[in-house]
Amino acid sequence: MTGGSGQPRRLLVAADIYGVTPALHALATNLGGQAELLSPWEGEGSPYATEQASHAAFVAGPGLEAYAERIALAAAGEPVTLVGFSVGATAGWLYAAGQQCHPESRLVLFYGSRIRNYLDLRPRCRVEAIFAEREAAFEPCAVAAAIVSDMVRTEVVAGAAHGFMNALSPGYDATLMQQHIAAVRAQYTILG
Repeated sequence: MTGGSGQPRRLLVAADIYGVTPALHALATNLGGQAELLSPWEGEGSPYATEQASHAAFVAGPGLEAYAERIALAAAGEPVTLVGFSVGATAGWLYAAGQQCHPESRLVLFYGSRIRNYLDLRPRCRVEAIFAEREAAFEPCAVAAAIVSDMVRTEVVAGAAHGFMNALSPGYDATLMQQHIAAVRAQYTILG
């Protein structure tokens, strides 16, 4: 997938359940450009002690729709490049299908496991959905096959576990993270 018209776009990075962390800051810096970091939480990090507590609070509280709205507000109707992780990826999927998504936006969504609950949505912009091969709650290949279209390119990363892009996650894989950062940088024109 190319960057479309070649015009630089603002870079938005939608955090996973861990929120905005030093690891996410480092990843965003490696992507290049001046990234605007978005989180399911207010402020830095997560207000909860564990990943499980964070996830439970997110589902019970603001949820995916609120996170998708946060992305829409940050994009402000402009074409953006959005890189999202886990709940940030699923919120990105919801945003991509909404009327507030600019058709020239480009999204790269990593292991958005809850996309499986929104298979009927059709993005208004180009999306690259990258799934980990090893997921506890669903079959990534089936979800990837269900959403692929002219607007959606999918990939299932062999041997990868959920969280392979996050140094805080048990599924982290530094080699895969570096490969995917390099691929995003090579494929998208981001404002520096």
